[in-house]
Amino acid sequence: MIPKETVEKIISSARVEEVIIDFVNLKKRGVNMIGLCPFHDEKTPSFVVSPTKELYKCFGCGKAGNSVRFLMEHEKYNYPEALKYLAKKYNITIKEEEESDEQKQERDEISSLYIVLVFAQEFYHSYLMESEDGKAVGLAYLKERQIKPDAIRHFQLGFSPSAKDAFSKAALNKGYKEEFLIGAGLSIKTNEGSLIDRFRKRIMFPIHSASGRILGFGGRTLSSATKEAKYINSPETKVYNKSQVLYGLYQAKHSVQKEGKVFLVEGYTDVIALQQAGIENVVASLGTSLTPEHTRLVKRYSNNLNFIFDGDEAGIKASLRGIDIALKAELNVRIIALPEGEDPDSYSHKNDRNELVHFLKKNAIDFILFKSRFLFGDVSTDPIQKAEAVRNIIKSIIQIPNHIHRSSYLKELSSELDIEEEILYRELNNQLRARRTQLSAKKVRKEEEKPAVSGLEDKLLRSTASEQERIIINLLILAGNEEFNEESKCADIILENIMEYDWENPLLQKVFNHYVDFKQQNKIYPGIKHFVQHADQLFQDIASEAAFMDSNISENWSKKTGRIVSSEIDYSKDISSSIKHLEIRKLQSLMKENQKKMKQKDLSQEEAIEYLKIHKKLNERIKELSLRLGIVIY
Repeated sequence: MIPKETVEKIISSARVEEVIIDFVNLKKRGVNMIGLCPFHDEKTPSFVVSPTKELYKCFGCGKAGNSVRFLMEHEKYNYPEALKYLAKKYNITIKEEEESDEQKQERDEISSLYIVLVFAQEFYHSYLMESEDGKAVGLAYLKERQIKPDAIRHFQLGFSPSAKDAFSKAALNKGYKEEFLIGAGLSIKTNEGSLIDRFRKRIMFPIHSASGRILGFGGRTLSSATKEAKYINSPETKVYNKSQVLYGLYQAKHSVQKEGKVFLVEGYTDVIALQQAGIENVVASLGTSLTPEHTRLVKRYSNNLNFIFDGDEAGIKASLRGIDIALKAELNVRIIALPEGEDPDSYSHKNDRNELVHFLKKNAIDFILFKSRFLFGDVSTDPIQKAEAVRNIIKSIIQIPNHIHRSSYLKELSSELDIEEEILYRELNNQLRARRTQLSAKKVRKEEEKPAVSGLEDKLLRSTASEQERIIINLLILAGNEEFNEESKCADIILENIMEYDWENPLLQKVFNHYVDFKQQNKIYPGIKHFVQHADQLFQDIASEAAFMDSNISENWSKKTGRIVSSEIDYSKDISSSIKHLEIRKLQSLMKENQKKMKQKDLSQEEAIEYLKIHKKLNERIKELSLRLGIVIY
């Protein structure tokens, strides 16, 4: 367990923008920073990070919190793991009791899978560097492939023993559970019930998340047997999905942000070879074609994606689909075709960094030029084949959401192929109509399959019925300790006036009661930092909303308070106004209840008169409060 004072030191040291910028490409905007949200698909940035408030918030999907919360949401860390990540980042020593094997086994499943994967990486790396077999076979092969010791350490490469159960036995002897070895894709259970290794006598390439967590492995065989697969990758697990991971991104992300672009290659050794040659902003898509999830990952760091294709026609054809996916994600796509017979690995060994940089820059062309030259070089003089090639290129153009960009590419295609723009526009419109029909049918199916509404907590947090309650809580957090008058603080006035209020939103009431506890204990009221650093997710959510209720970010403040926003908000007026609004809402609720009673059958004359009197009094009080607020209640 991490001591409380260490937790406080970690949280106070962590700068939210420094943590998030490792995962999201942020740009300065006023006092804040903004970028594309990593939690949902979006084309216009709505993810705001406030360094001064130590918070992030997405105004698209609503995700919000502090640096610890971000790591828990994005990297699926539990609370202690997120703290340890930050402690390592900010060089803070954590003194805690070493976990026993029993404690490790008691961890939740996801954490246990990560622990087992770290053990596997260390086991394979140690076997490569220290065992006789590893040195004689594994290191010899890497040396032959010109992979240097620095790169071996940098990418944490390893080697798996040839014995069928060497790793599994070592892991079991260390106390790791069989279920987690299988769950992490490292071991396989035979029909006889014994455990064997998935990877045997293979160079091991650890696959990292963007933050450096081990998610799985790729294993390259050294056997010449034709029946044996050249590469075996980890299966899909609860922590590894190959369509959502780019190999080398952990090592490349800072270079990507610095250079402003990403080079995409095919394999593990391509990434390593280019990095060795000094081209560090390079990643690979793990033996699968580019996916929408990959493009979202790229966009967190850069809008510029450069495909590097092997000088092999079959390989290029297999990779063309990725171009359309990248265009749909509104990435700026360039394609680089290597000389025939070359791949990034082989070509980087024949050229120094300056020659590589020059080649990559000189040969990077847009997809129109690339596809037209590639496809038209493959169709001879057959007019039907040529027409099909044009349709293929236009199919890529319609993936681009931006109409101006589409128009620009059509003009370029017309010039490149000497075809009238009008003809190309006609084909583009035909394809667009066909696509709209498909999307419309898909939307209908999606609506039919739509799941039930989300849970109670989400409903309550987003409920418009409790908007005034939400504003009161925001005011408590923002201004609780500010002077309301000479005798009272803002929180005192709020608590005194709505102590008996019947809350509609129990989650907001929980925050209110938190303030009541502070008042009863004569403590200084908690401010926004208290909630930002609180372990309770609800408190972080509420604090995030309050923090961003200012003139720079929220345009709704004036609508909610009925006042024009200035650079300095007069909280005393807002509090008085909100308290009156709350009273009106309470009176309206009482009025509805009273009206229900008035409509009851078999009412006595005396009861009917009494209900009418109550109705009149409630109505008069609502009108009085409305007059003070300068609003009209219908």
